[in-house]
Amino acid sequence: MYFSLRHVPQHAVLKASIEKFPAPIFKPNSSKKHNQKEDIMSINITAINGRNPLFDYEAFESSFNQLVSGTALDAQVFAFNNFPVPVSSEANIDLLLVLAVNPEKGNFYRFKKKDRYVYLHNLVIPVKFVSHLKTAPVTISGLQLLHDAEVLDYSTEISSLRFNLTNYLVHKCGFQKDQLYVQPLIFIQNPHEQVLDNYLVAPQLDFFALNRYFLESTSDIFISYKEWKTDAGYAALPHQLHALAEQAIRDSEIGFLTRRKTERLGRQLTNEKTLFEELNKNLIIIHGKAGTGKSSELLTLMMKCTGNGGNALFLSYNKLLIFDIARTIKAHQNIQCLERGGSMPGEAAVLTLHSFFYRLARSLGVLHVLSAARLEKLQHHLKERMRLIYNFTEPLLRQQSGWVSLKQALRSTTTLDTGAKEAGLDFIRFLERSEDFKPAHFNRLSKEYYERKVVLLSQVEASKTFIADYYDVLENTLLAISEPEVYFEQHGIAHKHSLLLWALHLQEHQVVRNEGGVKITLEGFMEQVSRILAGHQRNRTVFVDEAQDCHRFEKDILLSLYGANNLVVANGGKDQLVRHTELCNWEVSQNKKIAFKKYYTRNRSFRIKKTVADFCNFVAAQFNIDFHLEPMDAPDDGELLIDFRQQNPDTAVKEVFNHLALKGAVNGCTRYESLLVLLESNSQRATDQGELQERPAVMVSEHGNIRETLHRRKGGWKYMPGLETYKDRFWDGTIDDKSQQAVPGPHESRIIYYESCRGLESWSVACFALDKFFNQKLEEPDAALFLAEDLFLATDVEKRRQMFAATWVLMALTRVIDTLYIQLNDRESVFGKVVAAYLALDPAHVRELGPHLVKQ
Repeated sequence: MYFSLRHVPQHAVLKASIEKFPAPIFKPNSSKKHNQKEDIMSINITAINGRNPLFDYEAFESSFNQLVSGTALDAQVFAFNNFPVPVSSEANIDLLLVLAVNPEKGNFYRFKKKDRYVYLHNLVIPVKFVSHLKTAPVTISGLQLLHDAEVLDYSTEISSLRFNLTNYLVHKCGFQKDQLYVQPLIFIQNPHEQVLDNYLVAPQLDFFALNRYFLESTSDIFISYKEWKTDAGYAALPHQLHALAEQAIRDSEIGFLTRRKTERLGRQLTNEKTLFEELNKNLIIIHGKAGTGKSSELLTLMMKCTGNGGNALFLSYNKLLIFDIARTIKAHQNIQCLERGGSMPGEAAVLTLHSFFYRLARSLGVLHVLSAARLEKLQHHLKERMRLIYNFTEPLLRQQSGWVSLKQALRSTTTLDTGAKEAGLDFIRFLERSEDFKPAHFNRLSKEYYERKVVLLSQVEASKTFIADYYDVLENTLLAISEPEVYFEQHGIAHKHSLLLWALHLQEHQVVRNEGGVKITLEGFMEQVSRILAGHQRNRTVFVDEAQDCHRFEKDILLSLYGANNLVVANGGKDQLVRHTELCNWEVSQNKKIAFKKYYTRNRSFRIKKTVADFCNFVAAQFNIDFHLEPMDAPDDGELLIDFRQQNPDTAVKEVFNHLALKGAVNGCTRYESLLVLLESNSQRATDQGELQERPAVMVSEHGNIRETLHRRKGGWKYMPGLETYKDRFWDGTIDDKSQQAVPGPHESRIIYYESCRGLESWSVACFALDKFFNQKLEEPDAALFLAEDLFLATDVEKRRQMFAATWVLMALTRVIDTLYIQLNDRESVFGKVVAAYLALDPAHVRELGPHLVKQ
């Protein structure tokens, strides 16, 4: 079956046909017999989606026949080139190999491992090619591959390919999960042959090399899909792969928005010269407002980087955005691969920043050494801050100060730093919630608060250190990178051999053995850290989205690891600051100025039409946010629908969804592009699912304070039961366990929480309980600290809280292109009044909904 990606009017599609190779080069020896028959058969490869230039089909076919056809005259080989669906954001499937031997008696292929024969039944092997390491030899050191003092670590790509391809085959193609085992392979083209589990190093990927991999790997079972071991299953294999190919066609379909993105990428690749010239010379900062093309500029430079043979890594905070970016990159690469007649020269990977930092910290062993010492350090911090907070609050409480004035005094004092203020506010909220609080109880309650925090702290296990104590993990990761000698001394690394042996893959020459035991040498530690960091660097240029929200440790780690010249960041400024309360300054790192080039996008949006842009500007102005967004050029102005109805029945929700989905469809959008549904996470559950199940969770803030949070099992969306007939049209991102979900496909609209919408876009967006979302953000602890360092805003806490909430709301509102639907619960709420005031202006293309949608 052959796929080709080509442009046709209004659509870009994958066309399918079958390509069979001509007669094979090698004919098996005619003296071989099979079941006493003289029938001699040559086994050919079925090529799907054309030929991969890094894979010699004839050589593989010839070698397969030479090794297999002596005992197996009936076998099948399928080679699916450039699997077109972005099942993983971390690695493309350059080649999907499927091998299967007919299970009938007397037809087999086996090889001897140790003292017994092992049979090859069938295999599903997603292959990633690494073709840029052809010079220096690749060697094995322990359980690691080394190339020119660089650790070749593709473990995350391997895990991602295995999990996500399995998910795709099960959820999209009808495979049985309990029968399926995918075996990813990283093929490294190099003359020095080596084998490690999931890694094959050889001059070319033929069956001789693959057979050697089977012999030397630790695996003894070569069955990827049990059903194919049966006669009926084997006979159905071509039909299943045909169905897989047809599903890949559907899931690779791109609509108007994706096509517009790829076309804009193509134009920018052709026209953009200034930024290209700065790439890999200086830190590039792309500054602009929401929807003005910052991410598009990042993608353009990323495609330029990979097109020139470099490797690129795109980092973002939003996991759902990762899917979206990966989909756009894959669509663009499909086009480029077709135009180039082969694969992309460089690698393109997309990760969340949290995934990236977790893997980096784990690979350096930071997560293994922090727990015990960190618990002691945090307890000391808690004791010192409690002393300061006690001395500050106790006299005020004796003076009968109210809670509001007490909080105000704490926020405005100059005697406490930001971390102590954060801890103090938490302590005051604890006192405020105490049912029997009296000034006379202050000592007892202070002790209870301290003891509670100590107990909570003890619950932070080493395995959960990354999540619970994220900022200290970052600080120590930075120290291990920039000052490994200091890190080595501070944490007593010399005496942690047993703890770090497997974490760092330490070698014998990196330790010393004596009567006192085994110690890690400083030189050995630094050598291994250097190797690990080189493996992460991997000739990468890194592209960071929403960089204004990075913590300074995150920024400094990226700059230390990759160098400022290999970083490109998109900065939305304080108007788009939602993750931290302080704006990240990318022009300075560790008290040193960074050489950078700053590029400003225009205020004109690439995304938002006039009607919604005008509304966003009105909202921003009400909360003193400097926005001034100019709408995109479009033949029409779009539409804004306001819904204050208190009880929105299922039929009304269906009517709204049908209206919004249709508007996208008539404009050539897929369902994925047509409708994005945003929910407020605390009030949108079904009323018949009982009380929310809550369990305490513990985390440590960026200022080192212990925070207690509640993990809330939210249940399903209250309108979801009424949408059962549309169930296959929605991807539900609100469920608690997303681990088993497949990547959303082009025929699924997304239902997600507001907090997950950053960076996404859709032709139409439906916002439910938007006023409650505003109120939720208004009450968050971070709201009081938002822009606290701003001299003009420092004393006006309420204004900063409202700015914080409005910034989150504007993030949601700017996801839309054409039609925005907003449902609110209370016209008299803070945000409800803002919307009502806008309606009173009687703006064009804005409607308040009554019993039914007004027909167009």
